[in-house]
Amino acid sequence: MKADALLTELEGNLPFAALNEYNTLLEESSEPQGIVLGLLLTSRRCDEILDLLQAEKRSHAELAAIFTSLGHILLNIAGELSEYSHVGLYISQQLLHNYEASIYKLIGSSSTNKSSKSVLRCLTGMVMIGGEAANEVLSTIDWGKINIDFIANRQSMKDVYDVRAWCIYLILAFLNSSEEPNLTKQFLHKKDLLPAIFRGLVWDPCERVINVIKVMHESVLLNPSVTKTMKIDIFTPTTTKHLLDLYQWVGPVGKLAKGGNLETLDDELAKEILKERAQIKEALHRFLLTLCTSTTHGIVFKEKIQGGSIKSNNWYVYKILSNLKTPWDSPEESELMSALMGKCPDLLKTYFPTLKSSLQPRPTKAFVSLMDMVTHIIDNQKPWMKLETHGLEGTVGCIIPQPLFQPYIKSLLESCHGSVRLAGVRLVHSILSKTKETLESIKSSKELSQEVKFHTQEKIMRMVLKVLKSDPIIGCWEIASGHKTAETSEKELSSVEILEQPHKITELLNIARVLTLYNELHPKEAIHEVLDPLKMLGVIHTLPGNNTDNSEQSEAQLELQVLCLELLTHSKQSLEIVIDSSGTADHYNDQIKENILYKLITTYTQSGKATITNEDEALKVLLTDKCFAILSNALAKVGLPPHYDGNVKFWLRHIPNGKEAKLASFLTRVIQKAVSSLHHYTDAIIKAASNLKDHLNEGLVSPFMNSLEATDMEDTHEVSSLSVSLPFSRLVLAAVDLLEEDLDQDHIEYFSKVISNYQYSVNDPELLAAFLLQNDRVLTPALVDYLRAWCRESIDMQQPISTLGENPNLSEILKYLFMTDDVLSVEQLLEYDKLKDIISIEDLDLVISQLLLYIHLKSDSKKNKKVQKRYVDVLKSIYLFLESNHPNDARLTLQTVLEHSRVLAAYQPLSPKKSPVTELALCFIEIVLQKHPGLVSKTVPYFDTAMKALEVHLNRNESVNYWEPLSPFLTSEHTVVSYEAAEQILTLCLKTPYLTSGTVENILIGVVKLISKTTSAKRKLKEESVELLLCKFLEWGRVKEGSTSQEDLVHHLEALLIQVMSPASIEQLTKGDLKSLLQFQPACPDLCCHLLKQHPPHGRTLVKHLKKHGTILPCQAPLLAQLLNQSDTQETATKALTKVLSAIEMWVLDTEGEEDETRLLLPHVLNLGLLDECTVTDVCQKLYEEMVTNKQSPPKKLMSLLPVFRILSKAGHTGPHGDLPGEHLSLLHICLSCIKTTYQKENQKSSLLLNVAQLISEVFTKIDEGSLKSSLTTNKLWASFVKQVLRVGITDPKLGPDMIQILDRLSSVLYKKHGYLKDEGESVLPITTLYQMIIGHSQYLTLMFAQEEDWERLKEKMVALQQTLVDCEERVCQEGHVAILLGAYGASMSLLDQRILKLLFTYEKKGFMTSYQPVLWGKAAIVHFGVKSANVGLFRDPMPEQVLGLLSMEKILHTCYNFDTRLPFEPTDIIKENKEVYDVRFLLPLMLYLADEERLSEIDYAECGAVVLGLIALTSHQRPVQGAGAAILRCMVDKMERSKHRRLSLPWVWMVGVVSCALNGKERRLPALTTHFLIQASQLLSQPEHPMYHIVLNYVFLKPEFKLYFVPELFRLYNSAHVTDSRKHRSFLLSTLSSGIRQIIDYKISQRSFTATLMMGMLQAPSADAELKVQVLEVLEAMVRIPLGAVELVRQHSLLTVLSADSHDLSSGKSSHLLLLSAVVRVLHALWKTVFASTTRKDIIASEGPEEYFPELEDDRQTKRKMSPETSNLSRKRMKVDPKSYVSSGNYDAEMDEGIESSKDEEIETSKDEGIETSKDEGIESSKDEEIESSKDISIPVQKLLPPLFIHEYLNTLVLILPAIIASCPPATLATYLELVAEVVQYVGTVTESSNKRQKIRLAALAPEIMKEQVFSRVQWHILHDHLQEYLSDDEEVKVLGDKSKDFLKTWRNEPLSIPLQKLQPDTEKSHGIMKLKEASLNLLNALGR
Repeated sequence: MKADALLTELEGNLPFAALNEYNTLLEESSEPQGIVLGLLLTSRRCDEILDLLQAEKRSHAELAAIFTSLGHILLNIAGELSEYSHVGLYISQQLLHNYEASIYKLIGSSSTNKSSKSVLRCLTGMVMIGGEAANEVLSTIDWGKINIDFIANRQSMKDVYDVRAWCIYLILAFLNSSEEPNLTKQFLHKKDLLPAIFRGLVWDPCERVINVIKVMHESVLLNPSVTKTMKIDIFTPTTTKHLLDLYQWVGPVGKLAKGGNLETLDDELAKEILKERAQIKEALHRFLLTLCTSTTHGIVFKEKIQGGSIKSNNWYVYKILSNLKTPWDSPEESELMSALMGKCPDLLKTYFPTLKSSLQPRPTKAFVSLMDMVTHIIDNQKPWMKLETHGLEGTVGCIIPQPLFQPYIKSLLESCHGSVRLAGVRLVHSILSKTKETLESIKSSKELSQEVKFHTQEKIMRMVLKVLKSDPIIGCWEIASGHKTAETSEKELSSVEILEQPHKITELLNIARVLTLYNELHPKEAIHEVLDPLKMLGVIHTLPGNNTDNSEQSEAQLELQVLCLELLTHSKQSLEIVIDSSGTADHYNDQIKENILYKLITTYTQSGKATITNEDEALKVLLTDKCFAILSNALAKVGLPPHYDGNVKFWLRHIPNGKEAKLASFLTRVIQKAVSSLHHYTDAIIKAASNLKDHLNEGLVSPFMNSLEATDMEDTHEVSSLSVSLPFSRLVLAAVDLLEEDLDQDHIEYFSKVISNYQYSVNDPELLAAFLLQNDRVLTPALVDYLRAWCRESIDMQQPISTLGENPNLSEILKYLFMTDDVLSVEQLLEYDKLKDIISIEDLDLVISQLLLYIHLKSDSKKNKKVQKRYVDVLKSIYLFLESNHPNDARLTLQTVLEHSRVLAAYQPLSPKKSPVTELALCFIEIVLQKHPGLVSKTVPYFDTAMKALEVHLNRNESVNYWEPLSPFLTSEHTVVSYEAAEQILTLCLKTPYLTSGTVENILIGVVKLISKTTSAKRKLKEESVELLLCKFLEWGRVKEGSTSQEDLVHHLEALLIQVMSPASIEQLTKGDLKSLLQFQPACPDLCCHLLKQHPPHGRTLVKHLKKHGTILPCQAPLLAQLLNQSDTQETATKALTKVLSAIEMWVLDTEGEEDETRLLLPHVLNLGLLDECTVTDVCQKLYEEMVTNKQSPPKKLMSLLPVFRILSKAGHTGPHGDLPGEHLSLLHICLSCIKTTYQKENQKSSLLLNVAQLISEVFTKIDEGSLKSSLTTNKLWASFVKQVLRVGITDPKLGPDMIQILDRLSSVLYKKHGYLKDEGESVLPITTLYQMIIGHSQYLTLMFAQEEDWERLKEKMVALQQTLVDCEERVCQEGHVAILLGAYGASMSLLDQRILKLLFTYEKKGFMTSYQPVLWGKAAIVHFGVKSANVGLFRDPMPEQVLGLLSMEKILHTCYNFDTRLPFEPTDIIKENKEVYDVRFLLPLMLYLADEERLSEIDYAECGAVVLGLIALTSHQRPVQGAGAAILRCMVDKMERSKHRRLSLPWVWMVGVVSCALNGKERRLPALTTHFLIQASQLLSQPEHPMYHIVLNYVFLKPEFKLYFVPELFRLYNSAHVTDSRKHRSFLLSTLSSGIRQIIDYKISQRSFTATLMMGMLQAPSADAELKVQVLEVLEAMVRIPLGAVELVRQHSLLTVLSADSHDLSSGKSSHLLLLSAVVRVLHALWKTVFASTTRKDIIASEGPEEYFPELEDDRQTKRKMSPETSNLSRKRMKVDPKSYVSSGNYDAEMDEGIESSKDEEIETSKDEGIETSKDEGIESSKDEEIESSKDISIPVQKLLPPLFIHEYLNTLVLILPAIIASCPPATLATYLELVAEVVQYVGTVTESSNKRQKIRLAALAPEIMKEQVFSRVQWHILHDHLQEYLSDDEEVKVLGDKSKDFLKTWRNEPLSIPLQKLQPDTEKSHGIMKLKEASLNLLNALGR
C-alpha cells in the first residue's frame, strides 16, 4: 500500500482496516524502512495517524492498530531514518502528553498480548530515538501504574516476539542510550524495572539472554555514572538469584524436558541446548565476576575499619552468592566464589565453617571439586596486603583458613585414593606458594626496616609450618611411588562412587613441586636427607609411561626430573664423594647403573629425546642445565673442576640415541678412572709437556710449561692447588687408557667426536694434538689427519686435500679454510646473507671457540693475515646476526671473546698498525660499554693494557692514535675507569710535551670532562695534580694564537680548576699568576670570579690590573661587577668602570644588539649615576617608541634595560623628551606591549614573560589609579593586550594563570564602578564586550569542564577575572552563564570551587538565577542543563535521585569531622584549601532544598547526610550556619512526622528531640565531642547488626534529655565487660574522643570524667593491645592540640615520660610496633606545634577568643561539684591577666549563661591557658616581666621563651626513642620525626641568638651546644645512610657520613666512575617518603651545625 493510498483510506470510513493492512505490509517486507520513508515524505509528522486517537472511545483492537503503526514508524526512524528524528520526537511528545491514558489502557493486566506488544513496541521506538524523546518517556510515564512484573512474565511458546520480548527490548533500549549517560542513571533509579526481567531469563532464547547480560555489563556495571549504591539496589540477593539460575539455563525448548532433565530430550536437541548454555555461561560468568569481585565496577567494597576493628562490609555480596548451594560442582561457580573470597578475605572466617561437613575426605568427584575450589580460594588471596590491618594472625589466616588444621591436611595426603591425595597435594602447594609470595612481598617492601622484615618473615614461616609438617608430604610420595601402603578409613571404604585415579606421573609431579617449594622455604628441614633424590629419580625412570610419545607425559616427566635434581642440588650426596670405584669392566654392571654419575648422565641424554612441544623447549633446557650443574659440582668436589679439566658438556652432548647405556657406562668409567688416578694423570700431563717441549718450535712452546716453569713448586704439592691451568683434561688420559685396554669401535667414534669439539676450548691445543697423535690408534683416521695439521706437520701432497660437501655447516667451512687457506672458494659462503642461514644456535659456543683458536693459530705468519682477517669478519658477522635475533647469545659471544686469554694477549691498542685481533677487541669493547653494562667488568684488563701502553708511548713521544683505544672508556657512562686512573691519565698527558700528537688533546679534553663530572666531596684531585694542572693552564693560556681544540681544552680546564682548587692553593697564587689570568685569550672570568670569592684579598691585584690596562668587555664584566660589590676594591673598581663607561653607553643605546655579560655592570652604572640624564631619556624613549608606538618585538636585552626607568623616575622629570606618559606608566606600557607581541601559542619566551609579569606586579602598586585608567583608555594598547592574552592564555596552563592575573588586576582598576567612564572612546574595550569575549571563547567551555589538575590554577584565575568584572558591572551577567559555572563546580573546598561558589552567589544576589536550581554540579549539571539550553519548554527540575547520586556519604562524614566552626555562611571570602571535603556553604542550602522535595522519601533524606550536616552546623560560631543546621533538622522532623513508616521514622525524630531538649530553647553551640557521638549514632540507625547499635542508641533514646557536656557512655564503654565486643566498645569510645576533641570546650568536657587519666592508664596497661594503644595515642594527639591539654598532660600526667618509656622498647620490628611508633611521633609533633605556637601571642580575639572564654560547664546546679586533682592544682597558681585585654563580654557564647559553679579566677585560668604556664617549682613558668608586658597590650605579638626544663625533657624524649624510630619506622614517619628534632634544635639556636640580659640564666640552662652533641651522637647515621644511599649526591653522602667518610675515600677513588655518572641521571621514580627523609636528614645536619 502506497503512502498516498494509506492517507486517503485514513480519511475514509475504514481507517483501521487500512492501518492493519499497512502494518501487515511492514511486518512482511524485507525493506520496511523504504515504506516508512514514503509515508514520512508524504505526511511530514504522521498527524493523520495521530488524529485517530482523538476519538473518545476506541477499542483495544483499534488502539493496538494505531500504536503498532506508530511503533513501526518510530523503530525505523531510530534505525536507518535517523534524519527524521525530529518527527520521532514530535510523535513521542504527542503520545506522552496527550494520549498517556491510552498507553496505560493497552498495557494493563486485562489487555491482550497484541495490545501490550503494540504499546511496548511504540515505547521502545521512542527510547531508541534517544535524547529528549527517551528522557520524555522516562519522566512522563507513571511507572507505578504499570505492573512491570506481570508484563515481563507474559511469555508465549508460539510467538518469539511476545510481550516479554518487547518488555525486554524496552528496558534494553534505556540501557543502550550511550549518548545519554544520565538517562541510564535515572532509569536505574526506578529500582523495579530492570530486575523485573530477571525471573524468566532461564526460559528465554539464548541470543536474547546473552544480549541482556552484555548490555547490563556494559551499560550498568561499566558505566561510570552509575553509583555502587544504585547497583546494590538493583542486584539484590533476591533478584540476582534468577541470574545465578542461568548457570543451568534450559531455554524455551527446555520446558519440554521432564523435571528440567535434558536427558529426556532428543540427543541432538540436548546437545544444542548444552552448546547454547555454554555461550550463556561465558557471558554470565564475565558479568558476575565484575559484579561480585570488582571494587570499581561491581558492588564489592574495600575493607574498612569500623570502631578500631575490621568488620566485613561485603555481607551483601556474600548473601548473593549464598544462593549457590554447591558452587564447587560447576567450574564457573567455583571460580566466582574463589574470586569473591580473594577480594573479600574478611569473609573467609564466615564461609569456611559452612563447608565443614563437606570437607570430610571421601573419594568422590564432589569432594575433589570442593578441594579444587578451596585451593583456588587460597590462590586468589593477597595476604601481604592484610599485614598492616590484620596483623600476623590475619595474614596467615588468609594463607591457611581455620578449618584446614594439621590433622586434616595429613588425612588428605595419606589417603588411599590417589584423587584425594592429589587434591591435598595441590592444596598444600597453594599454601606454600602463597607463603612464598607473602615473604617476597615483605622482603621487597621499602617501608620496613631489615630487622622488621626478618622477624615478620620468621614468624609467618613458623605459623605456617606449625600446620604444614614435612612427614605427611614425604609419606604421600612414598604412597604414590608404591613404597608404602596407605591406611583406608571407614568413610573411604563406604564410598560407592568409582573415581578415576589420576595418572601416576601427574601425582608424583605435584608432590615433587611441593617438596621443592617446602625445601626452598624451610631448608633447615632437610627433606633430601629423609627422602633420597636418587631414589626419586629411579622411580621416575621405572614409570610405565617412561617410553610413551605423549608430549604431555613427556613434559611432566621432564619437569619431575628437574624437581628431583633441584632436591639433589641441596642434598649432601652432591657434595660428598660420588665416585664409586668398585665398578667392573662390564658395561652393564649393576653397580655402574646404580652410580649417581651414571644416573645423571642417562637423565641428561634421555631428556634430549623427549617428545614435547616447541613452547616447552625451555623445560628441556632447564633439565639439561640442572644435570650439567650437578655433574660439574660433583666432579669439582672430587678433583676435576672445569678450570682444569674442561667442560663436561663436551662429553655429554655426543652420546647418541640408542647407545645411551653403553656410552653412559663408558663415560662413568672414564670419570672413575680419572678420579682414582688423579695425581698420576697430573704427573703424566706435566711429563708429556716436558717431553714435547724440545720437539716444538720456539713460537709454539706451551703456555702451561711457561707458567709451570715460572712457579716455584715442591714435589709434594698438587698442581691444582696452584693458579696454573692444565693444558687439557685428565679425562682424556683416562679415556685413552680405557680405549687401549679395549678398542671398541663405538667408544673410539664417541671419543673422536668429543675431541673434535673439545680441542677448540683447551689452552694448549698443540700439546693436546701432540699427545693424542702419540696414541693415534684410539682415534679415527680423519681426526688423526686433522690433528697433524694442528702440529704444523706437512701433509703429504699426494694425499687428496679434503673438500667441502654439498651443504657444509659453518664449522666445516671454517675447518676447510684452516686446512687450505683457500679464501676465494669460501668467500661467498661466508658473506653475511648466506652466513646467517647456516649459523646454528646449538653449536654456537663451539663455533666461536673454533674461530678464536683459528685466529690465534693464523697470527704468526704474514701470509695468514688475510685468513685471520676473514675469521675476524666472520666473528663480527655472527655477533650482528645474534644481536638482531638472539640478544642473549650475542651477549654471551661478547663475553666469550673478551674473556679469551689469546685475544687479550694479542691486544696492542697503540700499535701503529692495528692487527685484526686488536680491531676486534676495540669493536667489542665499544659495544659492551654502550649497550651491555653487565659486561663492563670484562673490559678492565683491556683498559689496564691500554694504560700501560699509553705510559710507554707518551714517554717515548711516539706519534700514534692515542684517542681511539681510550675514547670508549672516557666517554661512556658505564666506564670502568676509576677516579685514580683518570687522574693518572691526566697527569701523564700534562707531563707530556705539548702537541706530541693531536689525539693527546682529545684525551685531555675527554679525561677533564670525566673528572669534572665526577669531582665531589668524595673524589678530589691530589694537590700535586692541581698544581700541575694550574701550571699547564697558565702556560697554555699565554699562547696568543691557538687552535679551536686548544681553546676548548682551556675552557674545560678552567671549569675543572674551579672545582678542584682548594682555598690554600688559591691563597698561594702570586700577583704574576693573577695578571696572567687576566691576560688570557680567551678570558677566563669564571675562574677569576671564583678566586676572588674564595680569597677576597686577591681583588686588590685584580682591580689594579683592570684599572691600569682596562676592562675587556663583555668577558671581564662579571669580574668587575664582583669587584664593585667588594668594599675594599669598590673605589678602584669604580675608576676601572669609568674607563669603560663609553662602551657601556654604546651597549645601552644599542637596544637591538645582543645581550651579553655587560648587563652585570649596568646596575652599578645606574646606582653610581654615571649615565647622564640625556642617555637615560634616550634609552627610555627608544624602548617606548619601538615597543609601544611601533609595536616591534622586544629586544633581547629588554630586562637588562628596564631598570633605567627607575633612574628616570628619580630624576623627577622626563627631560627634553616629554612624550613619555610617566616613568612607571611607560614601564607598564612596555611590559604590556612585550606580552602582546611575544605571548604566542608556540615558541614562547617563558622566562621573559614571567619576569615581565613579576615586574608588572611591582609597578602596578606605584601607579595612581586615575593615571592608569586614563592612559589605558586613550590608546588601543588595552584592547589588543586583552585580545592576545585571552587568545593564548585560555589554552596555556603554564603561563596562562600569570597572564590572566595581570588582566584581572588591570581590569579591577580600569572598570572600577566608581568613576567608570560612561562615554567610552574607540580605544576603550567595553566591559560587556570583555566578558563576552571570555564566555564566547572557543576554548572557554573546554577549559571550564577540564578535569585535569594541570588546568585548575588557570581555571581559578579565569573565575577570579570573571568575579572582578561582575563586581565592577552587573550588566555582564546572564542567566545562561550559571549552567557553565555549575558544570565546572565540584562542591569541594578547593580554591577553584570556592571562587566558583562566590561567583554563583554574586549571580544569585544580582538576580540572575531565577529559573535555575543550583543543586547539580559537575558532569551531571552539564548533561542536565544542556537539555534546558536545547529546549526550554521541555525542561524539568532535577530529580532528587540525580542530586543524591552526586553525594558521597564518606566525604560528608569527613567534612563533618573536619568542620570549620568559624566558616561564615555566605561565600564571600576565600579560605584555606582542602579538596578532600565538601563546602558546607553549598551543602547546607542544598539540604534545605531537598527538604521541600516531595519525591524524596523521609528515610532517604535523613540517610543522605542531612542529619549529620544539621548536627555539625550547630557547632558553628556563626549564627547563620547554626540557623541553617537547625532548619535542616526541623524539616527532617516534619518529614518524619508525616511519614507512614512510623517504626522507621521514630528513631530519627527522637534523636533530634533529645538534642532539642538538651538545648532547652536557648541559642548555644553544640560541643564537637558530643556532636560527633551523635553523628556516629545516626550512622548506626540503619545498621542494627552493628555491635555498637544497642549500647549507643540506648543511651540516646532512653534519656529524655541528652547530656551535652559529658562524654557519652564513657565509663560504660571503657569498662565494658561484654564477652566478645568489649574491645569494640573501647575502640568506638576512643574513635569518638579522637575525632571529637577539637576545641577547649571539648577538652574540658573530657576532663570532667578524668579522661586524660583513663587514657594514660590504658596506654601503660599491659593488657591493652597495640591497636587500642594506637587509638589512645590518637586521643592524646587531639588533646595536646589544645593548649590547655598540652600543659596538663605534660605537667600533671608526665606525658613525655610515659611516651619515652613505652616507645623505647618498640624496635622489635612488629607491624603493631610500627603503628605505635608512628602514633607516638604524631603526638610529639602535635605537642611541639601547640607549645611553639603559644610562644607568640597572636590575635586571639580573631582566632580563639570566644572559645577561650567558654563558661563553666553545664551541670546540675543543686549538686556541688567535687574539685578534681587536676583543677585543684590549677587553682593554686593562676595567671594574673586582665581578661578585658582579650575580649569584651559581648563576645561570649550563649553557653556562658549556664554551667557548673567555680571561681572566676579558675575559669579565666582554665580558658586562658594557651601557653605553657606552671609554677616555678614544677619547672614550667613564664617570666613575670613577660606576663606584665603581655598584660599591657595583648594584641601585640610578644615572643616568649619556653621553660628550659620543658625543652630538656622534650628533647630527651626525642633523643631517647630516636634509635627505635630510625631502626623501625618507614621513611615518611622517620622524616617527620627528624624534622621535629631539627625544629627543636633550631628553636634553641634561635633563642640563643635573640637572648637578652634578663634571659642569661635561662640560656645557660639550655646549653645548646651540649644538646646538639647529644642529638648527633644518638642519631644512627649509618642506618640513614643505608636508607638514602641511592638518593644522595656525593656531597650529601659525605655530609651524612661525617668523619666516617674518611674511611671510604680510598674506596671511592678506586671504584668505577660509572657509579657516580649513573647517579647523576634523574630518577623519576623516587619514593615521596624517601625524598622527604632525605630533606629532613639534611635539615637536621644543618641545624646541628654539621
